[in-house]
Amino acid sequence: MEMRIFSALLIVLSVSVVLSFRSIPEYLEKPKNGRLWAVLIAGSNTWNNYRHQADVCHSYQILHTHGIPDERIIVLMYDDLAQNSENPTPGIVINHPNGHDVYKGVPHDYTGDAVTPENFMAVLRGDKKALNGAGSGKVLKSGPNDHVFVYFADHGAPGLIAFPDSELTSSDLNKTINYMFKHKMYAKLVFYIEACESGSMFENILPDNINVYATTAANGEESSYACYFDEKRETYLGDSYSVNWMEDSDKEVLTNETLYQQFRIVKKETTESHVQEYGDMSIAKMTVSEFQGRKSSKPITLPRPENLDLVRSRDVPVEILKRKYLKSNSDDQKAEYLKKLNKMLRNRIYLSQKVTDILTEVFHNRNEEADTMDKHYKLTNFKCYDDVRKYFNEECFQLSKNAYALDFMYVLVNLCEKHVEEARVKHAMDLVCTHPPIHGIL
Repeated sequence: MEMRIFSALLIVLSVSVVLSFRSIPEYLEKPKNGRLWAVLIAGSNTWNNYRHQADVCHSYQILHTHGIPDERIIVLMYDDLAQNSENPTPGIVINHPNGHDVYKGVPHDYTGDAVTPENFMAVLRGDKKALNGAGSGKVLKSGPNDHVFVYFADHGAPGLIAFPDSELTSSDLNKTINYMFKHKMYAKLVFYIEACESGSMFENILPDNINVYATTAANGEESSYACYFDEKRETYLGDSYSVNWMEDSDKEVLTNETLYQQFRIVKKETTESHVQEYGDMSIAKMTVSEFQGRKSSKPITLPRPENLDLVRSRDVPVEILKRKYLKSNSDDQKAEYLKKLNKMLRNRIYLSQKVTDILTEVFHNRNEEADTMDKHYKLTNFKCYDDVRKYFNEECFQLSKNAYALDFMYVLVNLCEKHVEEARVKHAMDLVCTHPPIHGIL
């Protein structure tokens, strides 16, 4: 009897000694408690879109600081900011006026041409073979006890989010989510998406019984907003929804805050669009630490400027040129900026007129044209929409290169929801889009 008691004490003592040499995060990350994984994606490139990669870099710093190791954080970003010729602070990327560098230490898993919807989906599926040697080859190796956090920042439109050279549809994203559920790749999965009409990536398509919770910067019919214009860098540093959730994570004790509490804070602070939530609402009762890191850290609170410089995401290129024009003291430079601005606005008018002409060819009825242009129908006919959108992308305007063209994708949604035949819509595009596909920024 005494020997058994002595043996039991030895076991307890051994465990105590092991734990004394083991960090608390490491202990908490034992498989039985579920490991934390994250996939972070910035879908854009170019200096005008600085904010998206800055958002993703900042999100990495949050997860890293809160104890998620780099081998379980997968980052996809074009990586054309730090050494960009327009960067006045080479090697440094910030996400807040006078903020600290958020670029240092960020993993370069998939950069440049490797930032594609196909690679992103392969990462989520854990499919190394499909990546064909692209990037670091890192993929999710999560299992049935693990929690996965996915954050995306870029442009969007009804039923799609954009990448540098193509788009990811809500249909394909949700197929991948269902694959992950079927193959037991997570216990709980959380998505945060920063994009215009981002709610449409989940509305009417994401089930509420597959252990997925998602929040989005906007509903399915509105723009998201850029913020924090930086005079030195002459671009926007962040996006409203994104900086709101990240600055909240910076200052809160994540083990004390639930996802729902963070959602409510972000919803209240993001006043210019309607932040949404979808999926399994029971997950929202879990703490933020269960997806963004369990390790405690020193709170970071940066003072907010009085003017957040909020602007519709798709109007950022126009706003940047306006500010450059007003700031310049050189007549020659002002004339050059004005020329570029006028060209950009003419291109926008041109695109808008082409969409109107397509509707004219479809209906030959002014009332139907006006109704289709003025209303925003809910996207439910995903097959029709994906088909006609792809045709528009190939024959009229390349969506990944023309954020303003994304502004009119709701019109194609409306046509499909009105049950207009796809062939009829495509024929109208053939008649109207006789120009070469336009790839320049509008």
